[in-house]
Amino acid sequence: MGTVDKALGLAGLFSIEEPQWTVEAAASRTGIPTSTAYRYFRSLNEAGLITDFSAGRYVIGPAVIHLDRVARGTDPLVLAAQDAMDNLINRGPDRSVVILARIFDRRVMCVDQRRKGYHPLTISYERGRPMPLYRGSVSKIILAHLSPRLIVRCFHDDRIDIEEAGLGSDLKSFRRNLRLIRRAGYSVTHGEVDKGVIGIAAPILSPNGDVFACLSLVVAEETTPEGSIEKLVALVRKEALAVTASLGLMSDN
Repeated sequence: MGTVDKALGLAGLFSIEEPQWTVEAAASRTGIPTSTAYRYFRSLNEAGLITDFSAGRYVIGPAVIHLDRVARGTDPLVLAAQDAMDNLINRGPDRSVVILARIFDRRVMCVDQRRKGYHPLTISYERGRPMPLYRGSVSKIILAHLSPRLIVRCFHDDRIDIEEAGLGSDLKSFRRNLRLIRRAGYSVTHGEVDKGVIGIAAPILSPNGDVFACLSLVVAEETTPEGSIEKLVALVRKEALAVTASLGLMSDN
């Protein structure tokens, strides 16, 4: 691992749960010498990625806020999905939520969202929050389209989580369950991430043909008749295909 990778790895320590870090604590957590951690923190601070808040305690810096603004206005996935997300939230039931998510470091992360009604559903997905790869329609539709090699690695690394999520107790059953999701072209889950909600997700392909993101509609279980799920699935799949097409057009220009 190069110097830049190690420095950025320290920036990855900052989270909602642990928003402040000292050089000493970061060195202890990562196992690198304190003198090396000082150099990395100095570089990150000079770049504005972290900033000295008080008494040697560092927090996320202003450069991250700037980059988030740039991402919101220039991310091809977000731009390509605007019309599809608007269509989906307008045609979805009251209180529904539309999620645009992508894979990130073997997790999935919401990059944009729409909410409908005065009291939309409260869900765990929010922009920038990494979520587990094995629960919920958003995660499962992306997981099902990972490369065979990465699927094997996921199983060996996270076998207990996979089994608890009902995706299989061995590699053969895990592959079979993912194949069924992939062939269906969508995923529907009930209360796997948040109780009382139904998640419906369909894959989005990159211009290279890889599934790296998805579009999802989240609806209230108590007000969504089982008979309406099929119609909502068709709607989500249609809009996800539209996003894929938009990404393709953007790459051609």
